[in-house]
Amino acid sequence: MPTSLDWRRDGSAGDPVPCVICGKPAICRSPAGKPVHKVCAEAWIDQHTMPKAVA
Repeated sequence: MPTSLDWRRDGSAGDPVPCVICGKPAICRSPAGKPVHKVCAEAWIDQHTMPKAVA
């Protein structure tokens, strides 16, 4: 199942600067303050997370 981040409470936005993942202008900021698109962050998490083992 794809990751879905909820940044509604953060409210972090700023001037458009390059996304740390794709390089296109982004106004969103990660909880750590990095400029990143929500979809870029979700895709990165999905690509870098090990699948859970099925018991």
